[in-house]
Amino acid sequence: MTTLPVAADETVHWTLLEARGVDATAFLQGQLSCDLTDLSDDSPVKGLLLSPAGDVITSLECRHHDEGVDLVVRGESASAVLAALRRFLMRTKCTFEQGGETAGPYATTGEQVRRGEPGPHEFARGVAAHAFGQAFVDRHVSFTKGCYTGQELVGRLDARGGNVPFRLARVTGDDLERMEAVVRSAGPTGERALQGLTTVVGSGGLSALALVHRSLLDARSPAVIDGVAIEILHDVVE
Repeated sequence: MTTLPVAADETVHWTLLEARGVDATAFLQGQLSCDLTDLSDDSPVKGLLLSPAGDVITSLECRHHDEGVDLVVRGESASAVLAALRRFLMRTKCTFEQGGETAGPYATTGEQVRRGEPGPHEFARGVAAHAFGQAFVDRHVSFTKGCYTGQELVGRLDARGGNVPFRLARVTGDDLERMEAVVRSAGPTGERALQGLTTVVGSGGLSALALVHRSLLDARSPAVIDGVAIEILHDVVE
């Protein structure tokens, strides 16, 4: 199914998830990829919530609160994130509640695509953190903290150079069907086919985020294929 474009100025909604209780920070330290040891009012921390298998459920921002931690997530992901966190709440003095809307890292879908930030549609493909690039991993993952859910896959991939079959890319063109066809032209078929456009903005000129199979570009990025420009994102460590 082809992903339909949305307006570049479509508002992105962000939600606060409020972790409260004396064990809130310790609990999240064991669930998120980031290190919360130095979390403070002046220094929010970016992290990932991973499945036990190591796939990314969402990225998030952690903010200090006197009674725990505030998590900033995309509004449409809030319920799934709460369910994933509550799954491991056992004999822990920590509660989670959904708060109101808040400001997030970007304000519109167009800004998301320009910045190359993966969101709910990208995470829904069920891929590992390294699919979003080494620079993305370095911003969201600590390799010096203790254990956390999903750590094994992240650590193993990083030790092997982050070699994954699918990668996040920015795709631009003037024909939606051609863009989709190019992105889908390389990679597996059936249930293993995760390649495709994920978030598309624009009307005449189109810009999109997509997952592409590594065999589509090999070492050539950016590249133009059949009039469609493709650029692998977040390769350069910042």
